Amino acid sequence: MLLDMAIQNRLKVLLAEKELREGRKLTYRTVAKETGLAIDTLTAYMTQRVNRFDKSTLETLCSYLTCDVGDLLKYSPDDSPSPSKKKAARK
Repeated sequence: MLLDMAIQNRLKVLLAEKELREGRKLTYRTVAKETGLAIDTLTAYMTQRVNRFDKSTLETLCSYLTCDVGDLLKYSPDDSPSPSKKKAARK
């Protein structure tokens, strides 16, 4: 049986590490101002609600956080059933 796969972003973790390195609090507003990204975009990343990863957004975040895409995005198996599998299990 094939498992669903999940891509998780680590923006929250990387921002916390940047806060520690720089000794300052990074609010959504601060990050938005310093990166030029919309607060809605940052919120979507912070709450794991991004379905399509925009190249320019990833480039901006990686530049701001001084990291690679592989540091920001992690690919891991997700063993939770997809909505179609849940419907099939109920029948």
